[in-house]
This record gives sequence, structure tokens and C-alpha cells, in this order.
Amino acid sequence: MLNFASKRSNLLFTGFALAATAMTTTLVRYVHHEIQRRGYPSWEECQCDFKRKQAFFQVWHSRHQRRGATIVTQEWGTHLINPAPWLRRAFHHGSQALAVLNLGNHYVERVTLNPQEARNFVRSLQSESEEPESSVAELTEQHQMVWRREILHVPTHLFDPYIYRLYPVPVRIKDERQAHELPVLWDTNSDMPLTVEGPLLETPRETRIDYIGWTSSQVAYCTARVEKRKEHQG
Repeated sequence: MLNFASKRSNLLFTGFALAATAMTTTLVRYVHHEIQRRGYPSWEECQCDFKRKQAFFQVWHSRHQRRGATIVTQEWGTHLINPAPWLRRAFHHGSQALAVLNLGNHYVERVTLNPQEARNFVRSLQSESEEPESSVAELTEQHQMVWRREILHVPTHLFDPYIYRLYPVPVRIKDERQAHELPVLWDTNSDMPLTVEGPLLETPRETRIDYIGWTSSQVAYCTARVEKRKEHQG
């Protein structure tokens, strides 16, 4: 009787192990196929911070607030300094896997605002503030909008947020032809630009960069669909 119970337990354990192995294999194949289909860059081609920078701030949660034409961002995460090569690769491949498994289907898009669109966008943001509409229109009419990023607070202890802001600065232009287009990452979920700089702004227009987690600050070059854009352009 004991031998029968032992054999039954072994069969159940073996069955569960085989089922778990099959599910894991299927999931790994799905993630690999989806990474290829979306056109995420390989480790050799990627320009992510995990590969390029000696130190980087890995965001785990973020919060964005719009105050007039200024966008204030608070980020909580881990500041990594000279991580080991294997950890860098783990962040790269892990980011792609998390983006594939992210059921929210959220993403940011690399867009370019022409000078008029940039002015109109700033005007619409400033119109929500207490400034008179006439002064806002006069300020933006003969100026080119340049976005600047300012760090307000750097984390100094555990659970301390990284705080910065993105705000438009009007630069007077003598000739409309001197105005330049403004490259930004647009968060389709919150419908406002993302306070991000670096190689992501160098991706082609309409490039989609998928969320790694649940907030728009959790994006990286690893999840930019650059290969898909190259095939489309070709």
C-alpha cells in the first residue's frame, strides 16, 4: 500500500514537473518570438544606458505632474554604479521580456513637433495657468520653444525620489526659417511629452518604445522597435 502511494506521489510530481517545464518552454519561445517580431535591438546593437553608461538610475516607479507648461517628474529607483557585465546584460534582456509580458500595452512614441505645433502645445498648457491669454499668445507668437530639463532633487538615502522638471523656454527668433523642429517622446497614456533625453530622441520618427513596467519612465532603448522601423522604411 505504501509503495502504491509512493508511486502515485512520484507520478504526480513528475506530471507537475513536466507541465511546468512545458509551460516555461512555451513562454520562453513566445517571448523570444515577440522580441523578434517587435524588432527590439540586440545587445550588440542596443544604445541603452545599461550598456553605455558607467552609472545609471534604474526606475521602479514614477509620477508625473503638469503644472501649467511645466512637467514635474518624481522617480523612485536604484542608482547603480559600475554594475557587472552580466548584470548589464540581465537588465537589457530582462527589460525586453518584461515589455513583452506587460499586459497594459502602454508605450511612448518618438514624435517631432514643428515650430508651430510646439508653440501651440505650450500655449495650450499655459492657458490652464493664471497667466492672461493675451500675454501667453504674445509670448509664444514670435518665439521658438526650447525644452529644458532641470534637476530639482537627487536621491541621498533609501526611498528618496529623483525629482526634475521639463519646461519650455521661449527663444526669440528673427526669421521664422530659423525655427527648428522639436523632437520629443510622447506618452500616449497621459497625452503629454516625457522628460527623457539621450539616444531615444535619436530614433526615427514614429518609433514606438514599449513600457518595461507600469509607468512611462520605465522605458529604454532596449524596447524601441527600431528594427521594425528600418524594415518599414526600406
